[in-house]
Formats: sequence, C-alpha cells, structure tokens
Amino acid sequence: MLENMGKPGGPRIVVCCGSGGVGKTTISAAIGLHGALSGLKTIVLTIDPARRLADVLGIGAFRDKARRVPLDSFGEMPGELHAMMLDAKRTFDHLIERYAPKEMQQRILANRYYQHLSENMGGSHEYMAMEKLYEIHAQGEWDLIVLDTPPSRRALDFLDAPQRVLNLLGHPYFMKLLRPRSRVGKLGGRVFGLVMTPFMKAISQVVGKQAMEDLVSFFSLFNDALLDGFENRAKAVESLLSDPITAFVAITTPRAYPMQEAGFFYRRLKERGMPFYGFVVNRVHQADSPADVGMLFREIRSKKLLPPDSIRDLETSYHWYYNLAQSDQKVIRQLRRTTGEKVPVSVISMEDGEVCDMAGLRRIGRGIVQGEAAPPREGTA
Repeated sequence: MLENMGKPGGPRIVVCCGSGGVGKTTISAAIGLHGALSGLKTIVLTIDPARRLADVLGIGAFRDKARRVPLDSFGEMPGELHAMMLDAKRTFDHLIERYAPKEMQQRILANRYYQHLSENMGGSHEYMAMEKLYEIHAQGEWDLIVLDTPPSRRALDFLDAPQRVLNLLGHPYFMKLLRPRSRVGKLGGRVFGLVMTPFMKAISQVVGKQAMEDLVSFFSLFNDALLDGFENRAKAVESLLSDPITAFVAITTPRAYPMQEAGFFYRRLKERGMPFYGFVVNRVHQADSPADVGMLFREIRSKKLLPPDSIRDLETSYHWYYNLAQSDQKVIRQLRRTTGEKVPVSVISMEDGEVCDMAGLRRIGRGIVQGEAAPPREGTA
C-alpha cells in the first residue's frame, strides 16, 4: 500500500483518517515505525494519544515538542522516529503571533472570546492539525510525516475544518456588524457604542456587556489583521493535501458505521482529486475453517483429552467466533466491491490484540505497508 513512501516520486506525508475509536493512533505509530526502520527520518503527529502507546514507544509521555523514540532494540538504524502531540491551543497562538501585528498580538491572546474559541470551537482541533502538518512540512527536516487526525464523529471533519473555521470567523454578518468600527481601526470608545445599539444592547443583557465587548473586539481584530493570513494558509494547506507527496489512508473496523464513514471518505477524496492509497481494516475476526476445527474436536473426543461438557462449550465458542469472522469478511468483500479491486485493503486481525511492545507495532506496520497484514484464512475469505 505504501511501499514507496519517502522514496523519489512516493508519498512523504501519510494522513491517517477515520471515525473515532478505530485505532488510528496505533496504526499511525506503526506506519511511522516502519518508515524509520526503512531508513527515513520520520515524525508522527498525534492528538490525544493513549498513555499505553507512549509506554510502548518508550517515551514516557507525548509532548507538544518532537521527542525521539529509542530504537536501540532494532540494532543500528539508519532512520529515526520522533513523536509529537498536537496542541491545538498552542498552534492557534502561533498563528496569531505569525499573522497579527506585534501591537495587536497580546490584545488578541488576552481576549476572553479568543481563549474560549481557540480551545473549544468546533473544528479547531482539525484545523490546527492541518496547520501543524503544513508547518512541519515547511521545515524541510523530515523524510516522512505521519499525521494521526483528531478523534471526531466523522472522518470528513478533517477535510472540512478549514472552511468551517473561516466560515465562522469571516461570516458576513459579523463583518457587516463590525465594518463601521473597522474603518476607525482603533479599539476605543467605538466598541461601547456598538454594544449599546438597540440590538447589541439586547444581546449584551443576556450574555453580559464585557462578553459582548470581547466578542466585538475579537472579530474586529480578526477582520483587520488575521483573515487574509488564515485564508491564504488554508489554501496552502489544501494545496499540500492535494499534492502527490501526500497519501490518505482510511482506517476502519468491520462495523457498519466506521465502514460507511470510510467509504464516504474515499468517495469524497476521489471527487476532490486527492491521493487515496487504501483502507486499513482493524480488529477483524478470523477463524480456521469448520473442516479443520472439526477434525481437531474429533481427535480430542477420541483421545478423551477433555470432559464432554468442556468440548461442547469449546465448540459453541468456536461457532460463535466463526460467525463473527464470516460477518467481518462479508463486510470487507462489500467494501472491495464498492470501491474497486484496485484499491488496496490491508487487514489487521483481532487476534493481534492490543499492541504491547515495539515488535507488535513493527509487525502491524510491515503488514500495512507491504500488504502482509493478516491475510484472510481459508474458510473466512
């Protein structure tokens, strides 16, 4: 699926997308590890990583600055692996520092509306993930960047985030409301005058005068000093995501909703002309064929290795698990039919369980990249 990543003509950015709870962070780390073991200087960017994964990587905890992952257990390595947790608030602050004039920066950063918006606005985590991706790429330091997109209800939130943020911050209503004061270009008594118009006065009685002043101040400053910079950066990020050096990978599980999200995400990427590299189906049940298992149970009975009741319980458990495996394979076949045979699909077996060491992470990464991850067993395909 990603055999050429980091090589000339191959992807240098891998974006792992999918709905929440499908294992994106672990799979992102596995792909990053494979890149490092292939000789690439690699960084994995993630939001809200599990402490368990930090322990597996041997870094104690993720930080908002890149930390090198020790790879001593693999011997001498030509590549490097670094991990970094994305801090949406800090990234937003960096944008203010980049685009706002120095005399305005502290007023924006101290604005209570800005403080709330930069931490809680819908789409801010997704927007800042894209912003950080662009920043890291522009540094030119890395052979491979792996981005674990933020946990969200819908995978497409990641792609739509820049426009959603700009639609809010540059909404025509707010621009029209603030236009008279924007011409003044100062944050003086005009704020009070705006708040005290009949409409704004009514609103301020509900939310409070200070809150309205903070709101008006922020939108005026944003319109004056930041809107053009944000719009230009959003266009640059979109251009990077459409570039052939970027590879999108959809992570899913064989459950109905994540599969629907992954399929929808794939179709939207095709519509936008963005480079899609394949699906990773995580936590797939796989079982040996009934014929093979039946022979085993007959042998156990003939040799009286277990009590009859225990054998019946084992058979019941096997048939239950086999039905789950059949259901999972049916869903995967449906995915292949709807997306076409040429779209790669890597499968990670449920039996791999939770990744508890670097060897497990390496096995999963190799399987995803080279297409060796848990091929369907006979009887479950």
